[in-house]
Order: sequence, then C-alpha cells, then structure tokens
Amino acid sequence: MEKQDSAEDRDRSDRKRRSGKRMPLYAQIESYVREQIRSGKWKPGKRLPSENQLCKQFDVSRITIRGAMDKLVEEGVVFRIQGRGSFVAEEAGKGEPAKYDSGRGALGDHELQTVAVILPRLRGLLTNSLLAGVERALEPSRFRMLLLTTDDSQEREEIKLREALRAGARGMIVYPAEGQTYSEEMLRLTLDRYPIVVIDRYVRGVPTHCVCSDHIAGAYEATEHLLRLGHRRIGFVTTPYEGTTSLEERLEGYRQALNDYGVVLDRSLVLERAEPDAIASFLASSPNVTALFAVNEQIGQMAIRAAEAAGMRVPDDLSVVFFDDYDHADASRIPPTCVAQQGDTIGFEAGSRLLSLFGDPNQERSMVRIPTRLIVRASTAAPRGAERV
Repeated sequence: MEKQDSAEDRDRSDRKRRSGKRMPLYAQIESYVREQIRSGKWKPGKRLPSENQLCKQFDVSRITIRGAMDKLVEEGVVFRIQGRGSFVAEEAGKGEPAKYDSGRGALGDHELQTVAVILPRLRGLLTNSLLAGVERALEPSRFRMLLLTTDDSQEREEIKLREALRAGARGMIVYPAEGQTYSEEMLRLTLDRYPIVVIDRYVRGVPTHCVCSDHIAGAYEATEHLLRLGHRRIGFVTTPYEGTTSLEERLEGYRQALNDYGVVLDRSLVLERAEPDAIASFLASSPNVTALFAVNEQIGQMAIRAAEAAGMRVPDDLSVVFFDDYDHADASRIPPTCVAQQGDTIGFEAGSRLLSLFGDPNQERSMVRIPTRLIVRASTAAPRGAERV
C-alpha cells in the first residue's frame, strides 16, 4: 500500500514549490511563523515549537532557525524567556504602534540597534563582569551596548537617561546611583512601557524589572563567618545607606546574623562615614571591636589600611571582611575574605530580561536575586582567647 504524505509534508512541499530558490530558508521559516500567528492558529502567549522541532520540520540547521527567530523577536512578533523558550507576543500582528520603538520596525539583515547600559563608574571586577554578562546575552541578537556613566550622581543619571533616548537606545539596563530614593525620569519611562531593567538595587516607587545579588544572604553569611570564629563586637562600615536598597539589605543581613547568634545590634557599631579618619576614630573609640564588615571592597581596603596605621595587625588584632572580590586578590599582601558577587550572571540575566521585554513590554514586574559566595582568605581569624562556635 502506498504511503500517503502527511499534511505537514504537503505544506512543506507546497512552500518549497512556491518559493523555489528565490526565498532564503530563514525567510521561509519567518513567513511560516507569521502565517500561523496571522491565521490565529498560534495565539498570543502560545509557546512556539522548540528550535530542535523546527529544525526537523524544515530540515535546516539551528543557525537558520535562529536567524528567522531573531528577526521576529526584534520586531516584537515573538519574545523569549530564558530557559523556557519563545512565545507569541501579545501585540503580535495588531499593528498598534508603541510610544517607544523597541526595535519592532523592520530591520535589514545586518542592521544593529543599541541598548544603553548606564553604570555609576567603570572600575572593578564586578563592573567588568557585569558588562561581559550583558554582552553575552546580547550577542545572539542584533542589539549592542551603548555605555554611559554617572559618577554615582543622581543628577547625572537623569541626564544620561535622556541622552540614551536621544541616541536612539531601544531599551536600558541601569545601575542606579547610590542614595537614590526616587527617579522621575525612570518612572516616566516605565509608565510608558519603555523596556528598562535595573541591576544591583531597585528604586522604590518605580516598578522596573530588577536583577541583583542576594544582598541579605551575602551579608548574613559574612557576619555568620565572623560569629562562628568567636567575634561578638563586630563593626559595620558603610556609606549613608538610607535609600540605597542594596546597602539597606546588607545591613539587614548583618542584623539578622547577630540576632540569630544572640548578639543584640549595637547601633554605635554602625559607622556611616566611610573615610580613613572616621574609621581610625571609630577604632580608637571602640577598642573592644575585634572585627569589621565593610559594605564594599573600597571601604574594606580603607579599613585595613586605617587599622594598620593605628598599629593593629590584620587579622590578629582585627578581622576584616567585605563585599566584592577583585582581580588577583589571592596575591594581595593580606588576601581578603570577601563576599563575591556573580557579576557575569547578573549582567546576562539583565540582558536576557531586556530582550524579552522587547517582545512583551507588559510582563509582570520581576525581581531576580543571584546568590553570592563567601571566599575565606587571610583577613579573618578567631579573636584571641575566643572559642569557635
């Protein structure tokens, strides 16, 4: 008995006959997806077949499938969710123009578009790894980074947000300035459905998507490390933390660890002046302090220098732990114990989330927290005469 072709086989043969050699394979696949959506067979929110399924259906390589899907994502017909697949966008085929063009217009095969990445500064291992992660997320798409810095100034941040728009950025990844409690420009963009993702910290009252480290858990683990060594008088050194959610959460992690080990938080041990003279005065007036937790690497290094200038030995007289690792830390004169953030993962998640917003700007606000890792080195030790817990 002669085997009958399936409807899918006949459909594929018809497309090949109609297209001949004039239509590239990726364009045939793109046309097929559009037709399924236009006809109502694939409705908004429907998950598309996987790349492997489309490869088998069209008998083509994954590169060809990606070429077709990248164009559909950039036009807003389809959106991707990392680890879950591709989906039909809510606005696909409706022809309703967005207030901000998030890359939905038709593109030439090789045309690139930009997304702005706005950072406080270009310094340190965390910043470098953040940028590497964002670039890794954007690499398969036609979007590339436009890099802007704010010098950790809220006023300059507002200026840079407007500059990015004038430069034609289709979306933004923003590392907010320290101490920022409100951003009128960022709120306006969010309400207008402009694709924006913040990293490291969120701004209260501005419903943006956020990707950040688990600051509470990281600070808890660092403080617990000191407590388990036997320290009970542990100072906390920070810049003014009110309004900077990442710093507020690090203080909360420190407080929770103390509480869980039966140590009452002594507010006099929380120093909000991260300057050499202030740290030196703090140590001189608090001789019973045996350890310090600093909220970042710069302050931690400052604390080590201030202690040594006062004749204290690290870690014999004072243990120091801080947030953020740095390049070649193992080769330092005193290799530091620190809380390492996964900057590459944060950057990649932020870039991936931004790409998904191009296809579906109405996604429910998300908060993604990336785990940290405590690296124990030579700047911490048990205080004299103390028993480890």
